[in-house]
Amino acid sequence: MLQPTVCAEELLELRGLRPAPETTWRQMREFSGPAPTELDAMRATVEPLLRHANEMVVATYDHLLATRETAAILGWEHGPDPEHLAERRRFFAIWLARTLGLDFGDDLARYLFHAGQLHAGHGPRRVDVPDRYVTGSIGLVISAFAGYISAEHGGGEPAARAVAGWNKYLLMQLEQMLAGRLVAKELDQGEAALPVRLYGRMRDLAGRRELVVHGRHETTVADVLRKFFDYLPALREEALDRAWHEEIDPASLWSAVEPVYLPRRGWRVLVNGRDVAFERGFATPVGDGDTVDLFPPGR
Repeated sequence: MLQPTVCAEELLELRGLRPAPETTWRQMREFSGPAPTELDAMRATVEPLLRHANEMVVATYDHLLATRETAAILGWEHGPDPEHLAERRRFFAIWLARTLGLDFGDDLARYLFHAGQLHAGHGPRRVDVPDRYVTGSIGLVISAFAGYISAEHGGGEPAARAVAGWNKYLLMQLEQMLAGRLVAKELDQGEAALPVRLYGRMRDLAGRRELVVHGRHETTVADVLRKFFDYLPALREEALDRAWHEEIDPASLWSAVEPVYLPRRGWRVLVNGRDVAFERGFATPVGDGDTVDLFPPGR
């Protein structure tokens, strides 16, 4: 029976994956999330903010329409398409409801990460919203929250704590959206178009049969898989096992722990039908016209 030319495990190691959305979400909440006293103050402002929710949705899109650059980005230079406007207002209203519900769950982190991908031109209408307007829109919401809270509660200490808490929470959300936008932009960088085809349960989890990853000349399977699993981090648990490697810097004697990913037992990665385990592992070069297949056990 043919055996892999190289059986060293490190040839099938995948390094350098970005943290999953839920990981950074928890880290950000611990580092800079609302304090307990701020959360209490935020809860006291939910009802008045809800009363202004519809006003906020309408005002946000009126502002986008009135600003020449954002109107052009949305394709609304000569007025909004009613169907498109209704879609975006619904999306905003759903997000606002989850925000006012003080949702700190991992699912919201993944939702925001995906929203960032949509803002990078990966939605059905291919609208690419630059970072500055994603950030600016969160700024508009923070300002609107502060205005409504001041109008309802005055400028006392409880209102100040509430505004501080909402500010922290919305900046946590912004970090997730920008992270999703970043990996979407990275996916599109490069001259070579490399389809990564999915099989088995991965199709259902990803909601697609393949994802086209762009790479530069002299790219490798590892480069393609990094972009793939950064863009679809929920698929890591299906196809990859994670291990932790400790490396010590001799100059400083500090140790760094790095996550390393390996294909789970029975999973195979093929390039043009050939198992990379019998080639150069994840260092196998790929280019325009090549296809990468991710096969689950039993296929």
